Amino acid sequence: MPSKKQEFSYPGKTTDHLLQLAYGAFLELGWAPKYAGPEALIGYTPRSWNKYDDEVLIEAKDGGIVVTSSLVHNESFDMMGKNKKHIKDFITVFDKINSSQPKPEWAEEIEKLRQQTVETVTAQVKDAEEIDKTMNLSNSNLYVTYTIIAINVIMFILMAIDGAEIFTVTNAQVHTNWGSNVTALTFSGDWWRLITSTFIHFGIIHLAMNMYALYSAGVYLEPMLGKARYIGAYLCTGVIAGIVSLWWHKEGVNGAGASGAIFGLYGVFLSLLLTNLIPKQVRAALLQSIGIFVVFNLVYGMKSGIDNAAHIGGLVSGFVIGFIFYLELSGKISVRKPIITLLIAVVTIAGAGYFLTNYKSDAVRVAQLYKEFFRLQDDALKSNQAYQTLSAAEQKDRLVNIVLPAWKKNLENLNEMGLLKMNEGMQAEQQRLKIYVQLRIEETGYLIKEIEAPGSQDKELQEVGEKITEALKENK
Repeated sequence: MPSKKQEFSYPGKTTDHLLQLAYGAFLELGWAPKYAGPEALIGYTPRSWNKYDDEVLIEAKDGGIVVTSSLVHNESFDMMGKNKKHIKDFITVFDKINSSQPKPEWAEEIEKLRQQTVETVTAQVKDAEEIDKTMNLSNSNLYVTYTIIAINVIMFILMAIDGAEIFTVTNAQVHTNWGSNVTALTFSGDWWRLITSTFIHFGIIHLAMNMYALYSAGVYLEPMLGKARYIGAYLCTGVIAGIVSLWWHKEGVNGAGASGAIFGLYGVFLSLLLTNLIPKQVRAALLQSIGIFVVFNLVYGMKSGIDNAAHIGGLVSGFVIGFIFYLELSGKISVRKPIITLLIAVVTIAGAGYFLTNYKSDAVRVAQLYKEFFRLQDDALKSNQAYQTLSAAEQKDRLVNIVLPAWKKNLENLNEMGLLKMNEGMQAEQQRLKIYVQLRIEETGYLIKEIEAPGSQDKELQEVGEKITEALKENK
């Protein structure tokens, strides 16, 4: 909070006289006197559409005053020198009216301000006690929030040492190795990726933004929920966010980041703010802040490369969990402290298990077809290499019954793959592989004819061989 303080001497002037002159100077300048104490007066400069109101504090003692001007709206610097100007403007007017006697009503107005200030402070103390009783802000720490942040940062450092890119990520292989939520791998038994992916980030900007958002929510939620509920909400909404991401991205996804779990925490917070659990004195401001965060990030998340499905999954699941917590915290349901959190965890685990067991993803089928492609290709190529040591009849039998069926099965699989939902890169690769397999089928046909009539397919085999060589280059 940038501020500037300056002391001025007025010998022979009493404290009350100086405060009355200060009150008159505020009125002359168009500044609003708002608070008063036995030896102090606080006023605010006018506020308009393009500037904030700034605070000016006058402290008076017999023989002098201290003027302090402060920018009180989260400014970091007083780049325009507003504080210095406010003090100069005040003293100019103060000195101008110093030669005259204060108006009698000024003393009366100051006394009214003192009474109002006492009432305001009393009400604020009462409100603060009510807020603290509900939100527990003064009797808790943020150990869980700090621990989650530490784990995320340590994971990022270890992954960077292992070769992960720090800024723009063009190769996510390290993230895959460390536990990102890869569709084919998660569905193939790596269920733990739904948890580990919430501690992995694609670049330092991704990490910094998520950790700032986590801290902003954790400041309020960890004390209010307690550590067990807070941890449960983070992990459960993170897992659900990962599941929604898998469900939405049927073509496959490599997802990571704490944002799904963080949106879950904001969903919990949003749910609580829509109830009467949190005192109304802070509810409106917090609701506005949470609303801006959610709307901005969802709109921003519409751009390519951001997993909005995970964000929405976390937000909605957090909202539901938050309402359940409200019923518990408000006393509308009475159970032993950890029971509700354990039930939420059990339901989340059961739901995740059912989803991973029963849901069929195109990405998983694509991965299966790719795996079968290389197996069939290896079988065909090995047979192709070995058949030259066999008799002509054995050669033909191997080509007809092993090699050709393998390539035809691969073509059938690639045609099936073309009907599945894939990203653009995979679609392009499927087309290249299809051309390559068609050439292999064509080559096998020429080889069969060559066995039947030696020398008849030399030209055709040379041409198709050249095409296969080019296709292999494109498929590298």
